[in-house]
Amino acid sequence: IFFFGGLKVKDFDAILVYSPPLPLGISGYWLSKLRRKPLLVNIQDLYPQTVIDLGLLKNKFLIWVSKTMEKFIYCRANALTVHSSGNKEYVVANGASLNTTTVVHNWVDTDLIKPGKRENDFSKEYKLQDKFVISFAGVMGFAQGLEVVIKAADMLKRHRTSDLGPRTKEIVFVLVGDGIKKKELQEQAISLGLDNVLFVPTQPRTIYPQILHASDICLVTLQPDLVTPVVPGKLLSIMAAGKPVITSLPLTGDTPKIVEGSNCGLCVPPADPASLAKALLKLYNDTNLREELGRNGRQESEANFSRQSCVTQYEEILKKLVGD
Repeated sequence: IFFFGGLKVKDFDAILVYSPPLPLGISGYWLSKLRRKPLLVNIQDLYPQTVIDLGLLKNKFLIWVSKTMEKFIYCRANALTVHSSGNKEYVVANGASLNTTTVVHNWVDTDLIKPGKRENDFSKEYKLQDKFVISFAGVMGFAQGLEVVIKAADMLKRHRTSDLGPRTKEIVFVLVGDGIKKKELQEQAISLGLDNVLFVPTQPRTIYPQILHASDICLVTLQPDLVTPVVPGKLLSIMAAGKPVITSLPLTGDTPKIVEGSNCGLCVPPADPASLAKALLKLYNDTNLREELGRNGRQESEANFSRQSCVTQYEEILKKLVGD
């Protein structure tokens, strides 16, 4: 559809597509050849490597086809944009030109998502006003590895490690969203008798800022097997809202670099509930640190992840492509 639609457009200066899906990038290439216009491809996900890492793509023939399409796009685009330095290293290692590959971070609307009042419609509906809220909002799938959150909640409730500090009944884990793993996570929480874990259905986009405002700490988690560089979009929203973040994901990726570089949160290894529980209690017991980390995240989001700063980068890339 994109290819034939592009043939009908009378005049344009350049072609901008995103990938995946891989066929869209290939359609963009052939359209650029037929119309003799430069092609800019925005790489949003390192497909198929991410699903290979998770064990969701195992068929050798399909892997070969996907890898071939991926490298075709990397090698033939006039310019590529990726959203992290780790992504740049990956695409260059897989055929992209170093000189035409640029890191342009995904942006967050810092006017829409910003610090706000903790007491709001969301916190009132779920009776969170007097709780210490640890939240996760997003897809509950294979990649997220949310089992670590359930286990950490169990540790905090039942004192299953010796150094977790005082009993903290008021802590509540609020998991917002849906996904293929949600039912399993709910069953785990029930089997452990966890009354400190609250599952909330997916909320309208307009409510998302309220979820962040109602939170004391926000979580970003990924499976340990997902070693492909990735920066979850929710991280940028958490930073923009001025909330401290704790990440539980591979420590060698781009996300810890952003968190530690901006000093907006704490990073723990993936699938390590004891480390996660200790990090949570560290922030629980230090209001000043939570506030400092939140301020740092907001400042970083305004400086480097705002829509205007990222759009300006795209404008410069496109100007170079068309020769302006």
